[in-house]
Amino acid sequence: MMLHPARLLAPLLLFSVASCGLLDPKPKYQAADKWAVVPAEFLFTRYDPLNQWLDSSVRVQIFDVPLKQVYNEPALRGINYRVIQPPVENPSIFIDKIAMTRRQLLWSLAQDHQLHLTPLFDAAGGPAWIEIRSRAARNDAKARGGG
Repeated sequence: MMLHPARLLAPLLLFSVASCGLLDPKPKYQAADKWAVVPAEFLFTRYDPLNQWLDSSVRVQIFDVPLKQVYNEPALRGINYRVIQPPVENPSIFIDKIAMTRRQLLWSLAQDHQLHLTPLFDAAGGPAWIEIRSRAARNDAKARGGG
């Protein structure tokens, strides 16, 4: 019995069409902004659950939220924050991104508002909170001669 060449090519053609996405098109956008470069040392930790939380992409919709309350937004919930040195100013934050990692979001906030963020851990080695210090507040105190 002789097989027709079309019978041999049909499964191969079906496989190639399915693998290139023609049957199930997906959006072409990236899960996170690939141009948002975050230095490797920002919120560096060897604690994998915290890294997974920081590096997971979330929908960010922050509209007219004061900087001092931005950490209560849904995109940043899941870890505690402790403000050691509050920012001098409390501007309103507006960010609307389809997908952004929490690390990118925190980096953006830190850079835009002169914040220093440090992950701190409890006695058991789990994440306790992210400590927030305002570099602007420290610089303002130095300018006034306070230290």
